[in-house]
Amino acid sequence: MPNNKGGRNFKKGKKTRVYEDKKQLIKKDVKESQEYAQVVNPKGNGRFELLCFDGGKTRMGTICGTMRKRVWVNRSDVVLISLWEGMTDDTKCSIIHKYSEDEAKRLQKEGELPEAFKFNLDEFDTPDDEEYGFTMDDPSDSSSEEEGIDLDDI
Repeated sequence: MPNNKGGRNFKKGKKTRVYEDKKQLIKKDVKESQEYAQVVNPKGNGRFELLCFDGGKTRMGTICGTMRKRVWVNRSDVVLISLWEGMTDDTKCSIIHKYSEDEAKRLQKEGELPEAFKFNLDEFDTPDDEEYGFTMDDPSDSSSEEEGIDLDDI
């Protein structure tokens, strides 16, 4: 068997593509009922829980067929959605485009996204102990009380 199989153009291989940094930014079209959203929680099977920027509504979004198995959508990604027309409730939508982190920052600079928007949902504010309904004792306080107990007295 020969070491390398191939024809006349075997060593030329696939050409690498040069990507432009400043490609055309896709913006929402209000006439086609499009909106910006952020992925809160992936549900599986191409479904995602989305937080929309049109008033803080939570919607269930499904990834469109052209993006399925080609574009991977993760938690806290910014996406462009298209609302489903003809439905009485507006709780369902389709994800039609995923923005990279650089594109999302460009959208925020141009005023398309709200200024209070967080790019990373993992950086939650830790709630106080009072919100949980209990308080934590410091271990140093409980150890000083135990030093006063003599085991011979028991």
